Amino acid sequence: MKNYKQSIIHRKNETNFIKYFVILTIFMLFGAIVEWPYGYYILLRWITCITSILVAFQAFEKNIDWAKVVFIIIAILFNPLVPIYLSRSTWIPLDIITAILFIFAMKIL
Repeated sequence: MKNYKQSIIHRKNETNFIKYFVILTIFMLFGAIVEWPYGYYILLRWITCITSILVAFQAFEKNIDWAKVVFIIIAILFNPLVPIYLSRSTWIPLDIITAILFIFAMKIL
């Protein structure tokens, strides 16, 4: 019984950790609407990619099909190692849509 309780506590702490990453990512994505130095956008790519991978793992654990696909696509789009270069006018709506998708992701965590 004790191991079961420890497992539940560990999973809850893990989920809270991911939620903090999601909240940070949401704020950064909405913050990307205004103009920042290029370093901000590099950091945004890293954080968004890592967070989307974490959410995708949660979606796989909970077998939520739409979230699996969506957050894998987001991870690819924001991949900092092989970046996809788009114009600022294209990135702004993508950042907003991605932030909204992360808000929906808060419900599945």
